[in-house]
Amino acid sequence: MPVLARVALLPPLTCYGIAVVVAGVVAALASGTTPGGEPGLGQALAVGIPLWLVAHLVPLQVTGVPLGVLPLAPAALLAVLVATVARGAVARLEGDGRSAGLLHGVGVPVVATAAAAHAVIGVLAAALLTPETVVDASPGLAGVVCGVLAGLAAVAGVARPCGLLALPRRLPRWARHGLRGGLLAASALLTAGAALLLAALLADAAAVADVVADVAPEAGSGAGLTLLTLAYLPNAVVAAASWLIGPGVSIGAASATPTAISSGLLPPIPLAAVLPQSPPPTWAGLAFAVPLAVGSLVGWRLAPTAPDAATRVRSVVVAAVSAALLLGPAAALSGGRLGAGPFDPVTVPAGPVALAVLGWVLVPGLVVALLAVPLGTASDTRRRSRPAPSAAADQAPADPAEQDAAPAEEDGSGSEGVAAGGDGRS
Repeated sequence: MPVLARVALLPPLTCYGIAVVVAGVVAALASGTTPGGEPGLGQALAVGIPLWLVAHLVPLQVTGVPLGVLPLAPAALLAVLVATVARGAVARLEGDGRSAGLLHGVGVPVVATAAAAHAVIGVLAAALLTPETVVDASPGLAGVVCGVLAGLAAVAGVARPCGLLALPRRLPRWARHGLRGGLLAASALLTAGAALLLAALLADAAAVADVVADVAPEAGSGAGLTLLTLAYLPNAVVAAASWLIGPGVSIGAASATPTAISSGLLPPIPLAAVLPQSPPPTWAGLAFAVPLAVGSLVGWRLAPTAPDAATRVRSVVVAAVSAALLLGPAAALSGGRLGAGPFDPVTVPAGPVALAVLGWVLVPGLVVALLAVPLGTASDTRRRSRPAPSAAADQAPADPAEQDAAPAEEDGSGSEGVAAGGDGRS
């Protein structure tokens, strides 16, 4: 019970404590520069509740308008905390003599405790909010979202001690290689998106500085804007990757892809300032070289893993599907409703992103996988073509003692004659 109580209470209370501290610090900084600012513990405790729900990706209603585009960085940190606590709980219970299996051990109680506790606390937190408190949320939706997020994070935490990571080993080799290729493709595309976002921020540094000076001239508002920017960085990385592979990103009427631009009003935040507003140059289509290179890299990595064309095709298909299943939900979580004005909605299209990733990995990956290594010369074929050890080598003694004993064993008359009574001891 103490271990499960830790799983149930430590992550949500830690998250709420951090939310209260952040709200108190920002309010304290703002009070020194904003006329009439009166920060207090009660205000920080009240603001911490919607911040806790935001960290769990629960959509809110702020002054009657929806807020569905939520930051992914706090949710990722919360998931890491839940996973760490769940893994520690399984290790503690396993040390007490219990089985660490997921279905027949302590895995299910730990995961169920984490999910149920966050779901219940999410319902209570949303019930404390009302339209009169400026921020509102649906208790039912909050319970479901909080429970699912905590449950998935707990499963990830107990995967290693409960043996879930050994399940892929039961798959065929081509499927395992394909899953690794999909993970490689998703990681490479997100890394390219992060590099593009950094380059855009450096190129438009003047515009970003102007936005910061206009929106956050004081210390308190500057601190809040900085925290807001850091919280939404993962969303911006996914949006940049979506731009690279083609579907792009849109904020209200404004949208941008490598081949087309639609101008419109943008929210006054630094990350939105890098969204292109002028027609793309003729060389912008070269951005497609990045996903083309990623798909080719996946095919190159998978080419030597199979000796025949059919197996390579299956591996590349698994890689393309797994990469699409990773980036599609990431795109869906990166966008959402943003008020009810010109900035609504923020869209990173999940379906087009998944289809684009599927095509960029599948087509060049198949071409490279089939042509990079001639059929029949893969690493598996080379291992199978090595000459088998001869029978004499298999029967060779392993140590000098056996080598000394070999002549006596081969001389049937010597050993058998002694056994027959040569010295009288037989």
